[in-house]
Amino acid sequence: MAPELLAAMMRRGDAMLALGDLSAARLLYERAAVGGSGGAALALGKTYDPAFLSGLNARGIRPDRTAAVTWYRKAAALGDGEAPALLRRLGAE
Repeated sequence: MAPELLAAMMRRGDAMLALGDLSAARLLYERAAVGGSGGAALALGKTYDPAFLSGLNARGIRPDRTAAVTWYRKAAALGDGEAPALLRRLGAE
């Protein structure tokens, strides 16, 4: 996927997250992650991460540790430097 398109999807995902629309953010991040963006895979993992969600005071959104780990592992495989620390925090190195 073209880097410009990946960047645009990340920006839009970030905007949706800022508005509190996790469903839309997840869709955008997932598409960018599948397109090869490690940052998008990391951002997607965070939308499932219990610690991240508690920091957002997200209501009606259940954390999913397994999904967070899956996306953090993909982020690490795509070269994201933050993902290994998040995996360690979740006990899933």
